[in-house]
Amino acid sequence: MLLETRWNLIFGCVLFCGFFEKIHCATGQPNVVFIVADDLGWNDVGFHGSNQIPTPNIDALAYNGIILNSHYSQSFGTPSRAALLTGKYPMKLGLQGPSITPAEGRSLPEGKIMSEYFKDMGYATHLVGKWHLGHSRWNDTPTFRGFDHFFGFYNGFTSYYDYVSNWKINDKEYSGFDLRRDTVPSWNDAGKYATDLFAEHAVDVIQKHNVNTPLFMMIAHLAVHVGNEGKWLEAPQETVNKFKHIRDPNRRTYAAMVSKLDDSIGAVFEALEAKNMLQNTIVVFISDNGAPTVGPHHNWGSNYPLRGIKDTLFEGGVRTVACIWSPLLVQSSRVSTDLIHITDWLPTLFTAVGGDLSVLDPDLDGIDQWSSLVYDLPSARNDIPLNIDEKTRNAALRFSYWKLIVGTSGNGSYNGYFGAPLNENIEEQQYNTSAINDSPVGRIAKKINYNPLSETDFDGLRRVATLKCLDAKAKRNPCDPASGAVCLYNIPNDPCEENDLAKFFPSVVRRIKRTLVDYRQGLVPQIETSIDIENADPKLFQFAWNPWRDCSDAACTS
Repeated sequence: MLLETRWNLIFGCVLFCGFFEKIHCATGQPNVVFIVADDLGWNDVGFHGSNQIPTPNIDALAYNGIILNSHYSQSFGTPSRAALLTGKYPMKLGLQGPSITPAEGRSLPEGKIMSEYFKDMGYATHLVGKWHLGHSRWNDTPTFRGFDHFFGFYNGFTSYYDYVSNWKINDKEYSGFDLRRDTVPSWNDAGKYATDLFAEHAVDVIQKHNVNTPLFMMIAHLAVHVGNEGKWLEAPQETVNKFKHIRDPNRRTYAAMVSKLDDSIGAVFEALEAKNMLQNTIVVFISDNGAPTVGPHHNWGSNYPLRGIKDTLFEGGVRTVACIWSPLLVQSSRVSTDLIHITDWLPTLFTAVGGDLSVLDPDLDGIDQWSSLVYDLPSARNDIPLNIDEKTRNAALRFSYWKLIVGTSGNGSYNGYFGAPLNENIEEQQYNTSAINDSPVGRIAKKINYNPLSETDFDGLRRVATLKCLDAKAKRNPCDPASGAVCLYNIPNDPCEENDLAKFFPSVVRRIKRTLVDYRQGLVPQIETSIDIENADPKLFQFAWNPWRDCSDAACTS
């Protein structure tokens, strides 16, 4: 059996190079373009079964690559980004709590991160968009953490046009400009729509890139996170006007924001093709967490049919939109249900570019999934500690097909929230598979793919990637962890977390609890910090959010 498997792998590799002979079977270190959407809902892309917001470029990327239907992140932005760059669970970094806010001293702890590993491998490294991992000191900022160049913003959000980020701190309003080129505020870019601006910069990086050097670029969009109070959602009016079938004006603007995000991916794909880089490039697209449909900073996104929202450990908060595309994938155009966690991307991509895993931090939690992705082999990951928060006493673990939730977040306010389909605000729309082939990603993927997909193939993959809740007649045992109950779900059979099985499988509950206790041993208490707005006030730095500690040189006011 082992010999047969080896011959199958060898045969697959031979076929792979044969299929791609016309594009000069890839040589050298692959380029990596990692795209992160912010607060994008499960139901806000077409390939998960929604007709509300056309996403032809994202759908084409997913259908021609691998749809990762069991991809998990953290429930907040800062912990997710920390997990992505370090390959470690945030509870091992002291970042398992809420996201970092301005004037906080918290930051990503010292230690090598993804950008530095890639830089050591000879890569040109770029971060476009959101950082959100602390900026109290210059050493906490991207260009001091392995990125050759940074064009983006430090905080959790900023305005989509004027790049002013407003925060209420200690009952007082503070405003500051938050857009930088490397370390210098980029005042001249104010007035340009953020999603377009970041896409244009990414395209410019690609156009100017020396193809003899491999490229690692992370594009961490502001979209579709809300902006400042009073203008939560922003999009060009001509794009908003395309969504007149959506009656709710907020959801309509949100749809336009998703559409601009989709356009940006098409623009990056076109730039990679024009530069003849696509044949040796890996493109990953994920959301950092689920959508906050309701509650503070809600963006009118939809996680339907999943239960929960951002800041919960239910599926709607931590099970995210994700896909990977590359000509290097032998077994693509499929839906993977294997468990994959956001920490896995560091070792997975490091292996993909020829890195030696032995040089990575030995305390890494991420698991190398590259062979599993390339050849459709079983994943080595069997469980995911979704979080352990010692302050809220909230924890969850995905263990094979089981999921256990203990305690609650946000006082349990959204534990009973099930993603609304929002159909009452939508005129009936048909899914346009032709638009997928006609999109920039669709047209280019069709040229590269040795066996181009048909619209029937799109429909088939979409059906597999669409989640369904329990049948209306199925028995349900409701569970709310806010009541002190421990909730156990069989996720493949019950992705909407409607039927608690804890009382029927007590041995499973005990086993998962023991596993949580084992993970708890490695927990680092949350980083304690105070708000230092007196020294971090933007008015001290030409009204820009700026590092404020160790500011003895002129760079602090640049």
